[in-house]
Amino acid sequence: MKIAAIKGKMGIWTYYVTAIRFEDITKYVSPITKEISNNDNFSNMLQRAITDNVDGIKDYILNQKERFFNALVLAIYDGKPEWFELEVEVEEYKTYSVGVLELSGNEIIFPVDGQHRVEGIKKALEENTGLANEKVPVILIGHQNTTEGKQRTRRLFSTLNRRARKVNDNELIALDEDDVVAVATREIIESNELFAGNRLVNVGNKNIASSNHVAFTSIIELYQCNRIIFDFITSQEGLKKKDKEQLLLYRPDNDVTEKYVKKINEFWHLMQNTIPSLKQYISAEENEIQELHYRDEEGGNLLFRPIALTQYITALCEYMQKEDCDVGNAISEFNKIPLTIQKKPWINILWTQDNKINGRIRKKEVKNMMLYCVKPELVSKKDKLSMIEYWASSIGEETISEEELKRMIAIDEDM
Repeated sequence: MKIAAIKGKMGIWTYYVTAIRFEDITKYVSPITKEISNNDNFSNMLQRAITDNVDGIKDYILNQKERFFNALVLAIYDGKPEWFELEVEVEEYKTYSVGVLELSGNEIIFPVDGQHRVEGIKKALEENTGLANEKVPVILIGHQNTTEGKQRTRRLFSTLNRRARKVNDNELIALDEDDVVAVATREIIESNELFAGNRLVNVGNKNIASSNHVAFTSIIELYQCNRIIFDFITSQEGLKKKDKEQLLLYRPDNDVTEKYVKKINEFWHLMQNTIPSLKQYISAEENEIQELHYRDEEGGNLLFRPIALTQYITALCEYMQKEDCDVGNAISEFNKIPLTIQKKPWINILWTQDNKINGRIRKKEVKNMMLYCVKPELVSKKDKLSMIEYWASSIGEETISEEELKRMIAIDEDM
């Protein structure tokens, strides 16, 4: 096999940058075996580790027309690879770094970085042989099958796999053009005043400090809420789990994308037009919001706390499914839920006496309490008992009766 390549050097490594056909990846590239370890258990562990993501990569290759990978790093040893250097001169520029790398076919080649992609390419080619001539970028390095050489390659393996920075979730949401919920989230941010300016926090996690008195939620929390809404909408349409997953992996036609963007946006517009505190929040200027105490060190509004907002959306969707009603009617009923977290029923449960979110709160219990506030009979007997038991332990009681639970929910006159 002859391949055009560019030769370079970095640190101790001489490397060759090229592109190799899918067919040749299948033919010549072996899995990691004993090349970087003499230990069979270690080699087997590496092989088991690559199985989790391979089918996803295969499906990406088969279904995404705009598919592209970053370069595989392949180690090569044995055989008789030969480098034929070419002189390239363009005006005043001259280089000898370009040439042809010839492999005899007896070399052993294995992935140091990109083992999942290699196996995904092989599986995709099994299902579609028409992909044989597609090429993937490759960096070839020399491996020495000695104790020192194996140590060197292991270090490179760990460096490439450990030091590469994982893309933050908020960055994926901002960039993903295939996930229909990410697309909808960006569209909503750009068009909906509830998420304009400082009302939305763009950080690498979903949490918002109590000292932030202005923001409604974070971009990651908004995405998670939109996923819940999306799951509800697609379930109502009768979509199966696999079909839902496809909409998150491969962007559908524009009309389908626009349909989900519109429906998710309508959901939020109904919330902000029906929930009094959100209506007030939108109409207030930023310098006025702090005085409304939606989020501060003493508590604030339930909907302005990420752990509660997702459970509110979850409970709302469950209510619509059980009561067979539309979003507007469901939200109107949910106005029965007390929203001040430093008062009952949330004090000592969601918000502690130390003025902080209870780190031991169980999300399911929050969701069930919300449903119970709206319509107690929607909570199953089993869930009700679990909720009562949890609420009792949270306030330091051995048990409480359902009547006591109802009194906990009763709204104070000054709320």
